[in-house]
Amino acid sequence: MGAQDTGELNVIGLIGPGGCGSVCSAEDAGGKQVAVKYFEGMAIRRNLLSSMLGRLIQDGWPEGVVPIISSELEGRPAMVVMPLLADTDADGALKPRSLQYRVDRFPGEDPWNLLMAVGRALAAMHGKRVAHGNLKPGNIFFDQNGNVLLSDWALGNMPGVSHLEFTDALLYQPPEQLRDPGGYLEEAGYRWDVFAFGVLAFRLTTGEYPRCNDTFIKVAPPQGETRREGIHADLPKIAKNLELHPDFSWPSPPADKEEESRREWIDRCLHLDPAMRPSSMAEVLAGFEAGERRLAGDIERDAMLDRIRGAERKASRWCVTACLVGGACLVLGALWQLASNQRDAEKKGRVDDTAELRSTTEAAVAAKAAAEKTAGEATRALDYERNIGIARLEASRLIGDRLFAWAMEKGHRKLPPLDGRLERLKSLEKYFEDFLVRIGQVPELADESARIKLQLAEISLAAGDAEKAISRLKEVLEVWKDNPADEELRFRMATSRLLLALLLKSNNDPRMEGAFKAARKALGEVRKEEVDTDRLQQLMAILDFHEANVIAARGDTGKALNQLMSATQSLNRLAEERPDAVVLRSVLATCYLSSATILEGMGNLGDAWETQMLAAQEIAKMLKENPKDPGLRLDLAGCYGLMAESALFSGDTAEAETRSTEAIRILEELLREQPDLVEAGARLASQIGLKAGLMRDKGETEAALKAFDEALRILEGLYASHPENTLAGYRLALLWWQKGKMVGMGGKREEEVELIRRAHGLMTRLEADKNPGGPPMEKIQRSSGYLLGDLGHALQLAGKKEEAIGAFTESASLWERLLESRPKSEEYQDSLAWCRQRIKELQ
Repeated sequence: MGAQDTGELNVIGLIGPGGCGSVCSAEDAGGKQVAVKYFEGMAIRRNLLSSMLGRLIQDGWPEGVVPIISSELEGRPAMVVMPLLADTDADGALKPRSLQYRVDRFPGEDPWNLLMAVGRALAAMHGKRVAHGNLKPGNIFFDQNGNVLLSDWALGNMPGVSHLEFTDALLYQPPEQLRDPGGYLEEAGYRWDVFAFGVLAFRLTTGEYPRCNDTFIKVAPPQGETRREGIHADLPKIAKNLELHPDFSWPSPPADKEEESRREWIDRCLHLDPAMRPSSMAEVLAGFEAGERRLAGDIERDAMLDRIRGAERKASRWCVTACLVGGACLVLGALWQLASNQRDAEKKGRVDDTAELRSTTEAAVAAKAAAEKTAGEATRALDYERNIGIARLEASRLIGDRLFAWAMEKGHRKLPPLDGRLERLKSLEKYFEDFLVRIGQVPELADESARIKLQLAEISLAAGDAEKAISRLKEVLEVWKDNPADEELRFRMATSRLLLALLLKSNNDPRMEGAFKAARKALGEVRKEEVDTDRLQQLMAILDFHEANVIAARGDTGKALNQLMSATQSLNRLAEERPDAVVLRSVLATCYLSSATILEGMGNLGDAWETQMLAAQEIAKMLKENPKDPGLRLDLAGCYGLMAESALFSGDTAEAETRSTEAIRILEELLREQPDLVEAGARLASQIGLKAGLMRDKGETEAALKAFDEALRILEGLYASHPENTLAGYRLALLWWQKGKMVGMGGKREEEVELIRRAHGLMTRLEADKNPGGPPMEKIQRSSGYLLGDLGHALQLAGKKEEAIGAFTESASLWERLLESRPKSEEYQDSLAWCRQRIKELQ
């Protein structure tokens, strides 16, 4: 990426590229030189950077970290503005003041002052609940006074990053980070930083890497360069190579006892088992300081022993002198003998005092060492227990969310609610209220308290208590006002805002209009790239639909009808883009709580069938005034088609056939009048395909095949005439796939394999075309994942074992890529596990 104009900054030129983007020099409005870092969109996780930046800013910027002057993490491209930490060389070029440009000075220079400064900066970050995760010489800078400043935290090998280039930061990372960067979100990053600090300390003090030195030295950038081009990093292989060398040794003995003590802590930092490493940089610094205090105690003890030995020598000289004087003065022998006896007694007393003092000193030193060892073991035990507790809390949180959704679920809309539901809600409410009291005064569990308050608000919605729901949602919003939650929780809160608006509407509460506006604002602030886009768009369509009723009741029928049409078109489009092409369920049925559960008694929100029925009724009313309007007729056919799919999904085949027949009738009339109406032809083919499925289920195999062929004839003709119509190609691939599965059920394995392969080939071309007017790329990849699984199964039944393994392997690769974009998707995790199991069974 080259230099770009940022508006308020005057960009001067490019300093250099990095693993996540490029750095440019610029001048601010006051003429001060600054550095601007532009990020590549696929190489960063915006919400992670924003969250960590918020933590660093809170209560003052930590010392030893490069300050962020300003940032724009939502723009395109994302960017941050920092001080310019560079000098101008003889050629006028900017040379960054980073450790990468000084690394060859070590181990010649004493590295410990530098390492202690890096350690203090990391400890300051850990105190702010921010792990660096990207430590390397190129990310350690110096200000004009030579003070250390760390940069580029939460970049590189981070969770959710889909484009990762090789940088030497990978040479400083532990095996668990190389294999699963998602651990950063679970607070494993502190021990990653401890490991990276250990590698850095080993390299600066010895000039080598502690493990895999011969390989790492070849790929590490030399002094004065920030990266090596053309290197492909196999992260699991790097992790495995490190684990093959668990032991390492220092190439030379320590220079003194102080370095010996520090090396003991570096050895702990470099342990491959994260549980055996210090839990944070603060623990490492505390270990260094304890070693220094122990050495100071040893020095003081040695000085005391020197004073004692001097006193003994002095006493010895005094005794000799006394003997000589006594021999010369025989006349006074008796008197001197008496004096000599007294001096002997005094000397013996001094010797006894010296021995007692030496014994006391040694006992004190031993007691001090034992106390320090006990304190260290207790600290490590407490840290271990704390980490176990956090892990258990995370696991119980996930299980709690799932049980919470289950406990309030009423089941299928056509079945009666579970007995005792209101009692279960009261029991849930009491449980969470008691739990909130127990943890409400623990600052470290503030996020957990806010999550419980959100669950209590959802319980109030489920019970139909609007006043409690309003109060509790207000509390949740207040908690997360200054420290935003992650995007999934923001989406969950926005969903609850919509549910509240719908509850107020059902009660005919005048506050419903304000609630709808608040819900629209909350949904609009959710970042689409971080959540399920379909679900978000479905929520907006449902909001449009029901707010239109409120607007119509107020008398503004024109605006209400426009909003209603927009909602209907959005629901139609979303349903047609779904890879399973079965049913567009209401967003409220696919969110945390089903609409039937939370909005009990609201009737028309049960699922998409009811929503589409209401939409169809409104469109039919408009058609009475303008019966030949092709757009209205096309939308009405779409509603009937979706109602047919919903009925089929719920097992009502008679209703499905009736609605599908209505849709086909309208579409055929439209095509007779306008034969070139591509959208009508595509929808007609979809409905014929649906009827083919109904015939198949009735056992009318021959008629079903004819219907499939008719639908394929229409779509093949449309796609041949309009190859730019990606949606028509997508539907064609789905029909080939469905027909292939059908003929396979009749035992025609070769034909089944050929049809599914044809569908896969078309899906691959659609993915390569990246047509913005077609289904989203994720939907095409998701369909391809399922399709390849069916292909592998068909090949397995056809006795083609190796080809089946290849299909399952390709499917697994697709699910892995999809999981990178949505690491928490249970659907993607289960699909990947299924493919791997099939591969294992075949091998």
